[in-house]
Amino acid sequence: WFDAFASLMAFCKMSKAAPDDVFIFKHTLLRLASMLNALAFMDLAEGSAEKRSFELELIDAEGLDSQSLMAIAETEDKVELIFQWILQLVVESQNQNIFSIPPPVLTRAFQELANGMMKYQDALKIAQIPLPFPYMQTMEVLLLFHWLVTPFLT
Repeated sequence: WFDAFASLMAFCKMSKAAPDDVFIFKHTLLRLASMLNALAFMDLAEGSAEKRSFELELIDAEGLDSQSLMAIAETEDKVELIFQWILQLVVESQNQNIFSIPPPVLTRAFQELANGMMKYQDALKIAQIPLPFPYMQTMEVLLLFHWLVTPFLT
């Protein structure tokens, strides 16, 4: 996701939109990116993500309106919600001429965002599906064997 957010920030450099609009876009994007990463990490970490959602530090989460923060707190799919908000923010900003690039170049940022979400979903599958018990036992026996044999072979 970093590449997408860095690109979106860079695309605003030569914007012809009002400086206040560019400022609001950048700060909103930064807050949402911070929240997206923290929520993704908490989803992937062990334990209940519901209880630990905002355990990591966020960049000025209070900068978002209270209605949005309540929506995040109430939904089960926090990462997906923030991801959709980021996509909507980018589309609205393109419509307001915040970006100084042609729309085909902007699609690269959308592609990077989609790739980040796909990799998050893949990591979530790995984190949630336990290894089969026989596989775990075989690994432990092999590690024990390695631990016992290595001192004699070196």
